[in-house]
Amino acid sequence: MSVDPGPQVDDRFHDLGEDVWSERTGRITPRSNRRVVYLKPDDLHRLPLQGMEQDLLEGNMMLVDLGSLTQMPSQQDVCKRRVQEMGERIGYPVFSLNESDTLLMVAGARMRVDTDRHKLGMAIWNQLPESEV
Repeated sequence: MSVDPGPQVDDRFHDLGEDVWSERTGRITPRSNRRVVYLKPDDLHRLPLQGMEQDLLEGNMMLVDLGSLTQMPSQQDVCKRRVQEMGERIGYPVFSLNESDTLLMVAGARMRVDTDRHKLGMAIWNQLPESEV
């Protein structure tokens, strides 16, 4: 015989996996309408940034992958500069998520990025003393 027989018929526990509970929770908690927009350069090596300012202002997050331009550093710099200019226009910071600055992130409206506990962008690690790395 088991030490813990599990829920019994006369127990006053609720199985939160039952449809009635998930249906009630769905009515109380509105569905999130935010999304993550993943952008990469098109066939002509340009970033399709049209409408992205509005998406960011609505709370969407933008991830820009410039990894396909590693053999074209000048075009990569142009794309980075366009993303940076867009971020400055709307007042949102642009974060680098990798050491080569080929993966950029712009958090949308009402999003928080904890820059105290998480070091976004590997370039900052080069500036830290050896004891903190």
